[in-house]
Amino acid sequence: MKKVTAICDSGPLMALAKLGVLSKVFSVYPALTISETVYHEVVISGLAIGARDAAEIDNFCQSKKIVIFPSNEIREASPDTSSELHQGELETIRIALQLSADYVFIDDFDARQAAEENLQKISTDATIKGTLGILVELYQKKLISKSQLKEYLEEIKRRRDIWISPKLCQKLIEALDAGVL
Repeated sequence: MKKVTAICDSGPLMALAKLGVLSKVFSVYPALTISETVYHEVVISGLAIGARDAAEIDNFCQSKKIVIFPSNEIREASPDTSSELHQGELETIRIALQLSADYVFIDDFDARQAAEENLQKISTDATIKGTLGILVELYQKKLISKSQLKEYLEEIKRRRDIWISPKLCQKLIEALDAGVL
């Protein structure tokens, strides 16, 4: 069986940990790969302010469920981007290109577009999704219930530390209620 390569940016990693659902992700994706920059953004900075999600993510790093890709091993390919991306997003895209990733988890719209454009150039079949796509997948694979998915979406709408559009969450709730998901 082919090893699945899933590269994750900081947004989905933090959001899934804050929601308490990150451990379920490993039922679908045996390991996640993150850049050193993402590790520093999420874990080092998070631990400095006492964020519980940072400690959980660090535990997954220690157990090798989350693999940290060394910055000095990232090839200096410059992804084509039409906007300014953060260093973590750029490194996530570079690693995805370098490893011909199967999955790229990234929430930022501009970063997702850049990832898609760049991955298409190397003819990879990578699937790009964000936090909401991962939550829907967990629901579709029966790892979380309909009511849990709805609770997570409502929680994202309320939280100020998860940067996902409340309108997008509401659309998903409506689709869930309509039986479309």
